[in-house]
Amino acid sequence: MSLASPAFWTALVILAAVVLGIVRLILWQRSAGPARAARWRLMTLIGLQVLAGAMLWLTLHPPASPIRTGTMIVATAGSPATIAAEPGDILIALPEAGPVTDATRVPDLATALRRYPTPARIRIIGQGLTPRDQSPLPVPVEFSAPPLPRGLIDLALPEPTAPGATFVVGGQVGTLAAGTLELVDPADVVVDRARIASGQRFALMAAVHAPGLALFDLRLRDASGAVVERIAVPVETLAPTPPRVLVLAGAPSAETKYLKRWAEESRIALTLDIDIGGGIQLGDAPIALNAATLDRLDLVILDDRRWENLAGGQRAALTAAVNNGMGLLLRPTGPLSAATRRDWAGLGLNLSGGDDAVPLRLAPTAQTAAPDDTAPVEPTDDAEASPELARRDLTITGSEAIALLRDADGVALASWRARGRGRVGVWTVTDSYALVLTGRPDQYGEMWSALFSQIGRAGEDSRAELSGVARVGTRVALCHLLGQPRVLGQDGRVRSLRIDPAAGDRACAAYWPNQAGWHVVQDDQRRETPFYVHPIEDAPSLEAANRRSVTEALASLTPARTAPDSTSHAPGSPWPWFCGLLFVLSGLWWLERNRDPGVVAHAVRFWLKHRKAV
Repeated sequence: MSLASPAFWTALVILAAVVLGIVRLILWQRSAGPARAARWRLMTLIGLQVLAGAMLWLTLHPPASPIRTGTMIVATAGSPATIAAEPGDILIALPEAGPVTDATRVPDLATALRRYPTPARIRIIGQGLTPRDQSPLPVPVEFSAPPLPRGLIDLALPEPTAPGATFVVGGQVGTLAAGTLELVDPADVVVDRARIASGQRFALMAAVHAPGLALFDLRLRDASGAVVERIAVPVETLAPTPPRVLVLAGAPSAETKYLKRWAEESRIALTLDIDIGGGIQLGDAPIALNAATLDRLDLVILDDRRWENLAGGQRAALTAAVNNGMGLLLRPTGPLSAATRRDWAGLGLNLSGGDDAVPLRLAPTAQTAAPDDTAPVEPTDDAEASPELARRDLTITGSEAIALLRDADGVALASWRARGRGRVGVWTVTDSYALVLTGRPDQYGEMWSALFSQIGRAGEDSRAELSGVARVGTRVALCHLLGQPRVLGQDGRVRSLRIDPAAGDRACAAYWPNQAGWHVVQDDQRRETPFYVHPIEDAPSLEAANRRSVTEALASLTPARTAPDSTSHAPGSPWPWFCGLLFVLSGLWWLERNRDPGVVAHAVRFWLKHRKAV
């Protein structure tokens, strides 16, 4: 008890009052003469004075009552109406729980832990915790998982796809003994079907041929054909974006001519810039090699002669663009000078080999699986008739180089390695156009398509990310956000999002949808990412299984042993001490008022007589 506390000063005042009362009694006893009180009466009055002071102190500051801090019992969805609890246990009910007798309603588990911060353990009853409460808990958790539901317990929705490409819907069913899964397109036509059994995983496929948004329907039927549950499958089809390519050559050649023609036929934005020296430019309009223009390109194809004619600033701009994600494909067309080898080694391409051109024959591409899928078919005459091509006798040394294309003997024709956020590669074939002249344009296109897709700028992660299935009334985590993100709802209303600083580079924000349908994430960069919010009634088994698995995982993160019950103290009640104070003060008052010993003796005799009569 500190000197500054009110309890100290209260005790000091009460002590002073008791001492003054005792002093008063002693002084009266000495001055009363023959009327002085008997010794027993004086001692009784002094004792009652002390007892009254103690009772007053206990009334103002009642002692704390020790209580057992046991288990916090958390009722979730599916909990029974009556839950057994021992003295000291704390019974709470979350919003999704039904009526529970004697339970305290709380808006979330965090609120319950703030109100009752010292439980020995937490026992979760029902289906488990919702995403709102799915965070690590500070005390051991007990959770008896309910049986798995009959319907869907896992679902992987398809990623955005290209027109005509096949998308896959996968997942797992629960305890349904036998049934059928159907994938139905927006025209209500079943496009794929699979028989399933209890606990079996599945994969259904379909295709969309036009860009846009579509809703397929996944239906789970039992053995009798009745629908057990269903869920919408949102599919986003995106038109492919052609790569932006710049070809820099030091002289015109059949290789660049046919590459330009193939790019036009494939609708690839390819710019051909040929500088033959003396200020003479051929091909398309020249492009300035600076940071602004290179950031808009996905791939630059550059031969050795044009490299030697580049200024130092242009080479530095190319290197910086590669570090920022652009792809650079170097194409040796003849013997490389020592300076060029050093420059390319600075980009990460340590080339070994001589300066000669060597013949090559491509691996046959006509090998297919046999009808019984047990043995390959022998190469056809067309496959064996691939023309003989030429390549520079160069290879990239080092374990970080990745071979992209190989010839029939396994020699790497194209290799690349990472540099910064981009890639640098080398293409040693000098006359791939011969494939077109000999009737193999398909093989020619496959080769250059592989080069463009593997070495060109990787597709930017420019879309917001949503994991799992979004539902009405359930928190959704949206990540990879930029600027001031917002969500355009199904009803046309715009709701701003606040990025959580704790999310770091993932840049995530929480969103609580209150309406089913398509929503769009927007930001200051004019990026738009649509996502679909499912109604509550869609596949309830999926939500129940998710709660069950996540709650089990949270319980497994806590210590396996059960923590012992702890003891805490609650403020005591002042009323018993107040009643005792009134009783003591009444006795003290009576003895003070009746100082005549005869009156006291008469009262004692009356009490003894009454006792004998009883």
